[in-house]
Amino acid sequence: MNDTDWLHIVEFKTIEPIGVIMIIRKPADLQNAVRTLRKQRGLTQTEAAQLIGHSRKWLSSLETGATQPPVDMVINLLVLLGAPIHLDMPGEIDRPEQNDKTTSDLLDIDEGL
Repeated sequence: MNDTDWLHIVEFKTIEPIGVIMIIRKPADLQNAVRTLRKQRGLTQTEAAQLIGHSRKWLSSLETGATQPPVDMVINLLVLLGAPIHLDMPGEIDRPEQNDKTTSDLLDIDEGL
């Protein structure tokens, strides 16, 4: 299966973000999210697995928790199902006092471009 083989599946299905927040706190939540998304998209396990080049058995194992696939495979599947992952990070991540440049320095740089 090459990188474009999954297109024949996608062209018959509308793969757009669903707009529902799914909170993932444990592996079972992720398994349920994958199963729910796949069913909402009207895809069989075989079709959804083919999106990322795997077998129906592999996807079934993921959905039931029998296997823990690499994170990149799960992310790819979620993106192809129209549900990219959004991480809600607590607290401030990028504080000005920790950066070499202040916001005004960055604005000056931008104006010079």
